Amino acid sequence: MRISAAQRTENENRIRAAMDRLLRGEIPGDGKRDIKTLATGAAVDRTAFYGTRPCAHLRTEFERRLQALQQAGEIPDPREAQIVRLRDVAAAASGVSRLPAPRSTIIGTSS
Repeated sequence: MRISAAQRTENENRIRAAMDRLLRGEIPGDGKRDIKTLATGAAVDRTAFYGTRPCAHLRTEFERRLQALQQAGEIPDPREAQIVRLRDVAAAASGVSRLPAPRSTIIGTSS
């Protein structure tokens, strides 16, 4: 089904607004910084971002902007950062370091 020029402009505006939110770090609890979350946030079908579909250029723009911010070190993936932080907290709470402690005895010898 074809969409009008006004509908296409409206869709692009919603996608760009969702893109800006994601790149600012406003990520929904169940989402990531990816095309699926972008499509959900803009209320458009995810398939519109692939191939020769109308929003494929916006997918390229989103990926380019995301990569530029990641290379600049400005936005680590918050989920990955949270995983690392929670691992460090758990290790500190249990007194276990990230690396196993060296063994004080040699396996296979009798003492």
